[in-house]
Amino acid sequence: MKKIIYFDIDGTLLDVNRNYSVSAKTQQSLRRLQADGNLTIINTGRSLACIPQEILDLNFDGIIAGCGTYVEFKGQELLNRVLDPELVDRIIETFSREKTDLLLEGPDFVYTLDTVFDPVVARAAIDLFNIEGRRRSISEVPVQINKISYLIRDLHSDRAIIKALEDKLHFIVYPTDVREGIPPGCNKMTGMILLEEWLQREFDFQFAETFAFGDSINDMDMLKHVTHAIAMGNSDPGIHHLTDFVTLDVINDGIEYALKHYNLI
Repeated sequence: MKKIIYFDIDGTLLDVNRNYSVSAKTQQSLRRLQADGNLTIINTGRSLACIPQEILDLNFDGIIAGCGTYVEFKGQELLNRVLDPELVDRIIETFSREKTDLLLEGPDFVYTLDTVFDPVVARAAIDLFNIEGRRRSISEVPVQINKISYLIRDLHSDRAIIKALEDKLHFIVYPTDVREGIPPGCNKMTGMILLEEWLQREFDFQFAETFAFGDSINDMDMLKHVTHAIAMGNSDPGIHHLTDFVTLDVINDGIEYALKHYNLI
């Protein structure tokens, strides 16, 4: 019986701090999983437009992006939840008032404000996601946005932003200076449920087991949902209580190591 294996990107498939690429062993492991009839699914906080081409070229069976706001399977779009224009205007007004740069992430493009408040911070965010070719100005239309992300300028501005928008967005507050704002009710697990229910309904797909690889607090819902939850060796220790197995660091091919541990390859 087939298995589904979900993969986070940052800190799991990619090490954005030391080696911004997917290792040859990880690529080979993914091909072996698919050759045995298993489904490989990206499950990332990045919007679709923020997913590096290198990842897309690995031909995952499905993509859950933007913390569950976008779902596709073999190129067929199942969900694309976008923020309404009034909320987008409110977000722009709030961040402009607080003089904080942000990324407005969508399925096709990533939008930035016309005004850059801190060139160093703004460039760091763009470089982190490697989105230069998919970057657009917020003044360009039409605009489709699934979520937002930003690096905090200072704690006062961060608190003001969250207070101004928390009735319309759920904010993921990381231990670092990264913040994400997503529509309430969306997370990595809701995307998984939608995909799995669709597979059962359309193909009578029965799951023997489900697996998930993650490293961060925004992976917690995903890890709760699966049969076997796997933390990368470089993961936030705060997620370990939700996992069955802590594998090696991403830089040391932790995905291959865990897949062999579970006899999946």
